[in-house]
Amino acid sequence: MFPTLLLALAVGAPALKDPPKKATDLTGEWVVESTVYGGRPRPTGKEPQRYVFAADGTWTIYRGERKLYGNRAYRTDPDADPPAITLKYEADLQDGSEALGIFKVDGDVLTLCYSRSGLQSRPAAFASPAGSRLNLLILKRARPKD
Repeated sequence: MFPTLLLALAVGAPALKDPPKKATDLTGEWVVESTVYGGRPRPTGKEPQRYVFAADGTWTIYRGERKLYGNRAYRTDPDADPPAITLKYEADLQDGSEALGIFKVDGDVLTLCYSRSGLQSRPAAFASPAGSRLNLLILKRARPKD
């Protein structure tokens, strides 16, 4: 009777749920490690380029210590698969004022893939094929300054 009771309890127990999805947090300062645009690697330059994503929904690019442009807005959809990002630009700097993209954070590595050319759809994969208008960036989390 005891094994039958255990079996009945096991069958009647609620199913284990998937662990909660870890929040994808890209806030912070990131240093560009590599860039590919249209299938072609781009030089990183002598001064490191940094992307800073603030918790208030703004992002900024720095070249060395020089701030490029002003603070811009961004928004994410971490529930999308892969997580989606929309980057706001000044309309006169590119075709369109928004760049639609995807992102992933893996430890201290941020991978961004987005269109810099006003495309109306997000990339489907983390790739920048030859001839595409997709920008693929690999960034590493900046180390705190001493």
